[in-house]
Amino acid sequence: MSLNHLNRHARQLITAKGLIAADVDKTILAQGSEAERQQFVRKMAPELANAASLGTNLAFLTGNSMHELSSRFLRWLIEHLCYTENLELLKRFHFFCNSGGVYAHFSLQDEMIKHYSANLQADKIFSSITEIINGDGKLAIQPRFIDSSYIERCRIPEADVVRIQGILEAVAAKYTRDLQTKRELYKKKYDLKYLMQDGLPIKPRPDLRIVRYGSQQVKDATVQITLKPLLSFRYANHPVKMFNKDLRTQYTRAIQARLDERGLEHYVARPGGRSSIDVTLAKLDKAYALEFLIDRLNLQGQVRQGQQFGSNTIYFGDEVIVGGGNDYPVTRIPGLLVFAVNSDKDLIPFLTHIFVPSTILAGPDAVIEVLKNFNTCARQLLDEYVHPQKSQKQPYHKTAIEILKKEIFISRVEEKLSDLKQADYLSAENLQTLHAFVTLMVRRDPAARQWLSILINELDAIMIELATTKSTSQLALGASYNEY
Repeated sequence: MSLNHLNRHARQLITAKGLIAADVDKTILAQGSEAERQQFVRKMAPELANAASLGTNLAFLTGNSMHELSSRFLRWLIEHLCYTENLELLKRFHFFCNSGGVYAHFSLQDEMIKHYSANLQADKIFSSITEIINGDGKLAIQPRFIDSSYIERCRIPEADVVRIQGILEAVAAKYTRDLQTKRELYKKKYDLKYLMQDGLPIKPRPDLRIVRYGSQQVKDATVQITLKPLLSFRYANHPVKMFNKDLRTQYTRAIQARLDERGLEHYVARPGGRSSIDVTLAKLDKAYALEFLIDRLNLQGQVRQGQQFGSNTIYFGDEVIVGGGNDYPVTRIPGLLVFAVNSDKDLIPFLTHIFVPSTILAGPDAVIEVLKNFNTCARQLLDEYVHPQKSQKQPYHKTAIEILKKEIFISRVEEKLSDLKQADYLSAENLQTLHAFVTLMVRRDPAARQWLSILINELDAIMIELATTKSTSQLALGASYNEY
């Protein structure tokens, strides 16, 4: 039996237990690059499609608008699936936008999709699942593909929309005055040309993210209000030094203070993309969205097998930054392994469940390499299932994500052990500490595993406290190696 004809049950048994989730801009797409589409079509899309063909679910979570999600990523993905005659894989893809406040999933049983899928007409399929709104040419996903029950949990009541909008407009006016009167001072810290027009500051404006949803009766909901553009550390002459000390951080705190003062403390103001501040319900972030999907797909880790909730999921993000990155919230999901593909690696938190896949590559390039590795692991597992005589081990309890994790960590441990032989700076006491950890690791009794879990949880808690309260900068654990 070939892998291409492997029965559906085998694929689900081995690989569909996993979920690959990712941010979009600067993670899946090389935002701002002229070669953005070319890189996606030639390198990224084939790996995403391969993962889906092996039975894996894939989720994409962006703080951006539905228009940004649809006009680029979704359009190009459908073009690729049609070109490769794999449109049936679309059911494996899940989409969240507006800080995770909107969830969309496409049913291949939809009449319009079925009508055009026979001839794989990408343009018509894309047109059948999207619509142009507001007369300004912006795209949105058709209301029938938006999960109604989920958006009802995330919507902002209209009365609150008006109050929040008023707060943002007042803050925007103060920001513009501040930037105008202190322009010479800010010129020394920031590159102002991107947020100036005709010599004057571009005034930030509140953007209501209104979403149409529902199949029988179409309704409107506001799930996020975004204020942009504002100067963030991304526009600073020395970005890392300005992190958490930039104008956007200052005005994010001002917005939160006004929300709290006016009885709107159940809303939160957070840094958004490169130059925005997002206001949503306090509970709503990428972690909330990802936990919802893990539960919906029944991909939770099994406690009786020693797994945590997010053990069957991996996440890629380029804004994995304590206190300032919209990918950071997912790190609170227990058991989730986060691949930080940040360009500014000095800002990646020192946490055991955050992994830096490369010190050389960042963004989509780093993601592509990990996806290739994952797909290789998945194919090997399927091959073991079809040809069990090739392996003395029973593969049926494994998943591709579990094998991927083992491979990358074994590789890193081997590198570290090699470096250890040359580490003259280590004292005997240091090596004794390492010996204690290794001894606990190789023991098979449950007590040893419990002690290790307690120690790691305490280490993570300490590092989070240091990073958030004392602005302590520590190079991420996964970046502490030499790469050639």
